[in-house]
Amino acid sequence: MRAEQRSSGDRARLVRRTTVLLAVAQGLLYATLPILLAVGSLAAEDFTGRATAAGVLAATYFASAAVGAFVIGRWMDRAGRRRGLMLGYALVAVGGVVAIAGSAAGSFAALEVSAIPFGIGAGAALLGRLAVADIYPPERRGRAVGLLLAASTVGAVGSPPLIALVQRVGEDAFGFDPLVTPWGLVPLFALGGMVCVFAVRPDPRELAVGGGPADGPRRGPRTLLRLRPFRAAVVAGSIGQAAMIAVMSVAALVVHDHGGGGFAISGTLSLHFVGMFAFMPLVGLALDRWGRRRGLLVGAALSIVGAPVGSLAPEPWVVAVGLFLVGLGWAFAYLGATTVVSDITSPAERGGALGFTDLLVSAASAVGGLGGGVLLDIASFRSLTIVVAVALVPVLLVVAPLRESAPGEFAPAGSG
Repeated sequence: MRAEQRSSGDRARLVRRTTVLLAVAQGLLYATLPILLAVGSLAAEDFTGRATAAGVLAATYFASAAVGAFVIGRWMDRAGRRRGLMLGYALVAVGGVVAIAGSAAGSFAALEVSAIPFGIGAGAALLGRLAVADIYPPERRGRAVGLLLAASTVGAVGSPPLIALVQRVGEDAFGFDPLVTPWGLVPLFALGGMVCVFAVRPDPRELAVGGGPADGPRRGPRTLLRLRPFRAAVVAGSIGQAAMIAVMSVAALVVHDHGGGGFAISGTLSLHFVGMFAFMPLVGLALDRWGRRRGLLVGAALSIVGAPVGSLAPEPWVVAVGLFLVGLGWAFAYLGATTVVSDITSPAERGGALGFTDLLVSAASAVGGLGGGVLLDIASFRSLTIVVAVALVPVLLVVAPLRESAPGEFAPAGSG
């Protein structure tokens, strides 16, 4: 039954239920990311003796996520949102199982292999925000997607302390390797996400509103790139993500090298994830009230300031403050880019459009992850943060010329 054939009461109930289920699934997905960034980074350096290996691992994950988002996103426009999301969570579980075996064997090569299904699956599963964007009108879209991403706070913030606890208990009580044990959480979280997506009924694509019918014509990436708002969203999202990943992917190593233990690392990452997700509903409200353009500009400015702040002193709390600001800047960039792409596309093309955006965002993440490891290895954390701040300046130059007559409405017709 199409959205327009449902009673308003039935549709409202289905929208609320879908949003809650997908929010829980996203929270579980984001609980897996700190395992890769903290445990995976330390394991990569331990297995190879080089900080660069942590960047290579992150780059492999995000390059794989780029492929997963683009390919599965396009497929979701034809097959529906549920199938693509289910496949994504299944692949994340497979990646976790391979990581357990690789870490237990002390093999960096096997750890690299695990990042491929892990990344492809995460790239697809992150399109849960696509399903939420489908079912809300533009004037509520920022807040709705923001609420979905805010649920990620529980997983992203709760995961680092849980990792530290699992490491300590596993090592003290059972003699387990602290670089192996936390990986067991990945398939558990992924299976939980699969259960949530399976419970979503009907497919969110059937509840899609605004922008044309779900089975209408589709514009490809080449056509969409002719639209100035789309180009601005891609640039802001990609550079914002690369900057954030460049700093976040080496944070565990920086804190560790300055004498911080597992709980210092987890606290630093937790504060970063608070910045990324906890304020998402307020970020979405700001985007809906004051416009996408202003939000993207604020995001770039926060990250430009935050990155160097984190390198002012070696204490973990200073690194954490810088990471918090970078995380908050990322929130504006990520949600702002998502809403812009959703505003200017129809349900028939939205999965492919967001998938293409995530392709470029994840590719930029791979560059950021690899670059962060290399710069830390050959220079310093301060040099890395300065490069990050400079790299964000083009975002201001691309976004500033946009003309937004009302939030989500770009003139003239978003072209140029």
